[in-house]
Amino acid sequence: MVKPGSIVGGFIIAISIAMQVITLVEIVSYYWLLFIWAAGLIAGVTYVLGGLAFDSDKMEYFTISGIGFGSIIAVTVYFCVFQAESIYNMLLPLVAGKALWAFGAVGLSTGSAILMAIAPLFVVAGTGKQMKGVKPGAIIGGILISSSLFLQIITVIHFAKYYWLLVFWFIGLVGAISLAIGARAKWGYNSTEAFVTAGIFIGILLVLVIWWTVSPSMKANITNTIPGVTHPIGEILPTVISFISGVIAFFGVLFCTASEKSRY
Repeated sequence: MVKPGSIVGGFIIAISIAMQVITLVEIVSYYWLLFIWAAGLIAGVTYVLGGLAFDSDKMEYFTISGIGFGSIIAVTVYFCVFQAESIYNMLLPLVAGKALWAFGAVGLSTGSAILMAIAPLFVVAGTGKQMKGVKPGAIIGGILISSSLFLQIITVIHFAKYYWLLVFWFIGLVGAISLAIGARAKWGYNSTEAFVTAGIFIGILLVLVIWWTVSPSMKANITNTIPGVTHPIGEILPTVISFISGVIAFFGVLFCTASEKSRY
């Protein structure tokens, strides 16, 4: 029996790969653009696997899918804002001198990633299987986690090369995981210990942002690591952005765990 859905899915995959290859061969040999396409592949495949998986595995698959979708957005924005000049300088001779081609290359890569993300849906539809139990909370949580990580990476690469700022992201992530473990424990000392650990990490997060934005020595340490090629952004902004990144990571994990109500 002919399965048109699978045929359409394969056709979309071929178009997606062709778009990405043509971009790299004909426009710009900037192979970092493959990260966008890979994010689309991960998002689409894990979304389908989550829809077909048992209930106990759905949250993990949809969280990874959300991270993939968030990465498509985050990497696209990153390339357009921070790497446009580098891409422009690497344009092939036939397109050199046309600044819009730099953004066009990113746009084509994003388009190919989106096609790659939706192609598995057609493939599964062609098999006649139904995806059930989609968890939007886990997808939103994954998007928040990937967005927070990219925000933190941008901070330590382009704003201030003060790598201790990464502590904010890890504290937010671990604090949320501890809170989720405590909520899932229901009874016993494990829940108390997890809640105490979550409270400690939340407190550390707040103390650090206050300390690093008030302390003259900490502000000086951060200011001294700001790259000379970056426009002046002050001595507090990197800390504030890192704090926001940690908070986003915190809520990202909570969204993921809240989508799995049966575990609480």
